[in-house]
Amino acid sequence: MKILKKIGKWFLILLGAFVAFILVVLLIIRINSSGNEEPFLDEKGNVLPNSVAMHEDMLINGVNQRVTIRGKDKNNPVLLIVHGGPGAPILPVIYKLTGVDLEDLFTVCYWDQRGSGLAYNDSIPDSSITLTNIVDDGLELSNHLKKTFKKDKIYIEGLSWGTAVAAYMVQKKPELYHAYIGSGLMANLSFSEELSYEFAMSESQKYNDTISINQLKQIGKPPYVKNSKNSVTEAFETERKIVMKYAPIKLDTDFNFIKSMFLDNGLTFKEKFTDMINSPESYYPASKILESTAIDMNLMRDIPELKVPVYILQGDNDHFTETSVAKAYFDSIIAPSKKWFLFENGTHGVQVEYPEKYRSIYINEVLKNQ
Repeated sequence: MKILKKIGKWFLILLGAFVAFILVVLLIIRINSSGNEEPFLDEKGNVLPNSVAMHEDMLINGVNQRVTIRGKDKNNPVLLIVHGGPGAPILPVIYKLTGVDLEDLFTVCYWDQRGSGLAYNDSIPDSSITLTNIVDDGLELSNHLKKTFKKDKIYIEGLSWGTAVAAYMVQKKPELYHAYIGSGLMANLSFSEELSYEFAMSESQKYNDTISINQLKQIGKPPYVKNSKNSVTEAFETERKIVMKYAPIKLDTDFNFIKSMFLDNGLTFKEKFTDMINSPESYYPASKILESTAIDMNLMRDIPELKVPVYILQGDNDHFTETSVAKAYFDSIIAPSKKWFLFENGTHGVQVEYPEKYRSIYINEVLKNQ
């Protein structure tokens, strides 16, 4: 009995120490959660006089959307980032921590589209979350940026789903943009999904991965249909997890990365613990509402021409937006000029995998050719 009492006593001591540690960690995070963007400072710790570091839940076409604007010099050109998903914005701090932010070269606007991101709330009607509305929101925001920073035109970069959204924006109002940059080009998602499924099945069979093989057989080949066992979203998620097993995005999220993210002041304490950080695709309605829209997106059919210079950045091992489909669209598109940049051993996140090459393309190609 004495031994049991001693064990119980030590257990309570250890439990108390663990709880105290967690509370201290949470307190430190809380202290570093002002919700104000981290400013740009000079060597003496003073805010750079012509810099901008702010975010707001901006009303765009009647709907609140989170807009974060960061740049060292407001005289620099403006770059609008159109995130992927649908419904999966990337936190601006992640761009900084992975070394791919372009805030020294541009005034960068990170935009969380309607139905996703930190400005989302239940008051946004599901019926308003459409591709047409998102494109119009993007055009409204582009005009706002153009006027605010007194620019004739801005640059636009789309990521994955965002490559299609940005392409529709440029098609509709080419006069707003210097150039279109696409990374992980979603040129024809329906065809791309067929090839992606074949890749996942082939790799699973190669490694005798019976669990993945059975999961792929259960959801069936695309186009996925809703049935009693699996929704379309669940089918996509199942296939994507298997693709990630065999073509993972090479992002090193070590302890220092996680610590820096949670100690960044740009988010409030509450925002740091939203499901946006853990699983944006499953939390925000845009991903589910727009899945049928996404699968029907075909830039080859809808956008045979863009009236601005085009730059495509693609990993040769990208099986979310299949590289062969992206290249076929690039070859077919009519544009004043166009350049294709293939990242060897790159997947669906070439920026974070090859940040130096990503930056060099902007410095030596995009900016020099305007």
